[in-house]
Amino acid sequence: MLLTSQPGFNLTPPQEYPRAHFRNMILDNDTIVGYGMAFSDTTDWEQGLYIAKFDSAGILLASNFIQDTMGRILSMDQHYGRVSKATNGGYVLTAAPTTGKSALFFKLNSNLEVEFFQEYTDTVNLGHYNYKDPVELEDGYLLYGQIQRPNYFSDPFIRRVDNYGNTVWFNFYGDYSLEDGFLDIKLINDSIFVVVGVGIIDAGNAYSFLKFIDLDGNIIKEWQSDNNPEIGFFRKVLPTTNGGLMIFSQYQVEIVWSTIIVQPTLAKLDSNFQVQWVKHFGKAASLNARISFNGIEPTADGNYIAGGETTVPEGNGNTRRVGWLYKFSPQGDSIWSKHLNPPVGAESPIRGYFGGVGELSSGSIVAGGAAYEGNEFYPWLVKVDANGCLESPCPVLNSIAGPVAEGEDIRLFPNPGNGRFRLSWEQAPTGRRALCTLFDAQGRTVWRAEPRAEPEMELDAAGLPPGFYMLEVRAAGRRWVGKVVVE
Repeated sequence: MLLTSQPGFNLTPPQEYPRAHFRNMILDNDTIVGYGMAFSDTTDWEQGLYIAKFDSAGILLASNFIQDTMGRILSMDQHYGRVSKATNGGYVLTAAPTTGKSALFFKLNSNLEVEFFQEYTDTVNLGHYNYKDPVELEDGYLLYGQIQRPNYFSDPFIRRVDNYGNTVWFNFYGDYSLEDGFLDIKLINDSIFVVVGVGIIDAGNAYSFLKFIDLDGNIIKEWQSDNNPEIGFFRKVLPTTNGGLMIFSQYQVEIVWSTIIVQPTLAKLDSNFQVQWVKHFGKAASLNARISFNGIEPTADGNYIAGGETTVPEGNGNTRRVGWLYKFSPQGDSIWSKHLNPPVGAESPIRGYFGGVGELSSGSIVAGGAAYEGNEFYPWLVKVDANGCLESPCPVLNSIAGPVAEGEDIRLFPNPGNGRFRLSWEQAPTGRRALCTLFDAQGRTVWRAEPRAEPEMELDAAGLPPGFYMLEVRAAGRRWVGKVVVE
C-alpha cells in the first residue's frame, strides 16, 4: 500500500486566558478538541473550564471559558472530568465544583456554547466528583467512575442518563468495605458494555476486575484477578474483533519500603477471560510517578496508538516529565515509541504530558495535553505521521522496540530491484505478523505491509520511484533494517 505523508507540528496554541491548558483531548473526525482549565482574565481570577477546537493543521476554530453560575470554582483533571462527542451533535463534559459535594454534566453545541448542565449529588463526603468520560449511546450516555461513600471508601458506579442528562438508572457495583473504582468502559455491542477497575485490599495488595453489563445495569458476567497479578492493575480496556480484550495496566514490580514500584503492561484476554499473553515494557517507577497512558485508540492499520507521560533523566539525578507516544501491534509488540518536549522554555525544556490521543483520516497521529513550568501552564498539541515523525529526516529506529536481530541470516533479493523483493529469514517467528515498512531518504513512510512471518516472504512494493530506501522488518519484538535500491 503506497502512503502519503503530511507535515506535523509541535505547538502551544495562544493562551486566551491565564494558565489555559488541556488535560484531555479527543478527535471529532478531523477536528481536534482540547479540554482543560484556565483562569478568568479579570481581577477575580476565577478558575473555570477551558475547551477549544482546532482543525487538523492546528488552527483555532472555536473556544469557550466556562464558569459556574453559582460562582463556585470548577475543576477537572487527568483522572476525572472528560470530554466526549455528543450523540445529537456537539460535546458533553464532566467536571466538578471544588466547593460542593456534587459532579457536573455539561452539554455544548458544535460552537462550544453551553446548552444546559446537570448536577449530581451522590454522597455526603467530598470524594464525589470522580466522573470519567461520558460514553455515547443512541439515546443518552453512560457516566461512570468512583464515588466516596459515607464510610469514606470509594465505590465504583454507573449512571445511565438520557440526552438531557436526566438519570435513567444509577447503580453501585463495588464492595462497600473496600476501596475500589471503575477506570475505563467500552461498548462491546449495542446492548453490552465492559468496565474495568481496581480494588484495594490494603497497602501493597490490590486486584483487577472487569464486568460485562447490559444497558439496564445488570451484570452479565464478571472476572477478578488474584492479588497483585502478573496482568497488572487495569487502567484501559479495548475490545478486539475476536471477542477478546486488550488491556493496558500497571504491573506491581516490587515495594521499596512503602513505595509501590509499577511498570507499564499490555495484556490480552480471550472471550473466556483466559490470559493469552502479558508484556511488561517501559520504565519501572513509583506509582506516583504517573508513567502511564491517558488515552489509547485503535489505528486504521490494525495497530494501536497510546498517549501519556513518562520521565527522562535531566542530570544531577533529577528527571523531567515528557509527553509519550507509543504505537504497538495487536500482539503487544512495540512498533515505535517517542518522547516529546513542549516547544516552550528557555535553557532547560519545560515539562509536559499528553491527556489524549487519536488518529486523523490522513493516518497522522494527534496528541494534546499540558505543558507546565512551576505554576505556569500552557496548552500543547502535537501531530506526527504514522511513523511518529514530526518532520523529515526522521530517525527510523527506536531502542524500545526490541533488540536488533543480530547474528540471524536475513537477506533481501534481488537488490537492486524493481520494487518486488524476496526476504529470506530462516529464524523468522512463524505464525506471527511481520510489520514491513519502507522509508525514503528523508525518513518518510512510503510503503507498509504486514504479512505472516515465514522463512521466505515476498514483498511487493512495485510502483515506487527509483531511488534509495530503508526497509525495516519487525516481528515478535525483533527488528531488522536493510538498504534497498529501486531501479
